[in-house]
Amino acid sequence: MTLTNTGYVNYTLNCLKSLENINYSPLPHSYCIGKEGYNLLKSKGYETTLIDEEDNSNFQTIRKGNWANITFNKFKIIHENLLKYKYVCITDGDIVYENKDFIKYLLNNIGDNDLLIQNDTMSDDDNSELCSGFMFIQSNENTLKLFNPKLIKINKEMWDDQIYINEIKNKLKYKKLPLNLFPTGKYYYRNFKNITPYLIHFNFIIGHQKKGVMMLHNKWYI
Repeated sequence: MTLTNTGYVNYTLNCLKSLENINYSPLPHSYCIGKEGYNLLKSKGYETTLIDEEDNSNFQTIRKGNWANITFNKFKIIHENLLKYKYVCITDGDIVYENKDFIKYLLNNIGDNDLLIQNDTMSDDDNSELCSGFMFIQSNENTLKLFNPKLIKINKEMWDDQIYINEIKNKLKYKKLPLNLFPTGKYYYRNFKNITPYLIHFNFIIGHQKKGVMMLHNKWYI
């Protein structure tokens, strides 16, 4: 599944198109903050649920404005789905998919871990920063507790899901996804000529400059 809003919906459409390009199905369910984005996704035939918070529907720059309010919704939809399913896979919209076997990799590697998650550093041996933009979560007592929005307090003005995940990572049994297969932006931009990833996360770029970088790498499909 994925969380988006009206101001961000084109990135979500690009993400969904990348999955269509590799014949992956079923496509992620989109949770959209704002009626305009919701209606656009619906008009294109994508499964979507409206989060009716118009104050949080415009494009936000990371850790500014209403950013914390938007990212807090991640925990609401993760917890809601952990109550229903054995596994929950959540993706940011600035991710482009390259190989539909990514899901087989996740299922084969989750084991008894609570979480498979992207590494937001330049080395597979570095545990200093996890990236919450792509997570594969196993439903169990521990994840149901740690992802329960009723137990989470936004304790920083510029708080977000990644800050929280890194704060509580020692309470999780997690495995970092290998950078050559699941790269975040910092790693991909330096190594794209030498890797064949399952997906590419175009983070580490502020605002709508992101679209230009995706176009530069021929990963903008809409």
